[in-house]
Amino acid sequence: MTTADTVARSGLSAHVIRFALVGVGSTLLSAALFVTFAHWTSHQWANALALVLSTIVNTAVNRRFTFGVQGRSGAMRLHLQSLVLLAVSWSMTAGSLWALARLAPDAGPWLATATFLGGNAVATVVRFGLLRRWLAPPETLAAEGISDPEPVVV
Repeated sequence: MTTADTVARSGLSAHVIRFALVGVGSTLLSAALFVTFAHWTSHQWANALALVLSTIVNTAVNRRFTFGVQGRSGAMRLHLQSLVLLAVSWSMTAGSLWALARLAPDAGPWLATATFLGGNAVATVVRFGLLRRWLAPPETLAAEGISDPEPVVV
């Protein structure tokens, strides 16, 4: 195993662990917001509101804690890129809730929340890949064989 392989493997492991910790907190926040908003509005609106608020928090925390990016440089760009993450999350959760409404129109809040969380879990995999590509140090990505480590600008 080369030094580059060791750096790549340890960088990925550290990012995955920190991303998972942030993800658990973000998922709990998102679920709490979804349940709260679902008392006053439809599941789809509760989904959208919960995702917007939790995406803002998730992006800020992942930027600093998971990937170690500090300062204001690039923060606005990353929040704009996070709109892509929001669209991915929303499409997964909204699609899941839409299917639930068709399959079980009288589903209660527990099943709706479980469905929301299932869609969110699928979106998390995509979110990690995109955030890692946008925020990981270029040398870490290059060591992993990613040929274009430059951040993607949306």
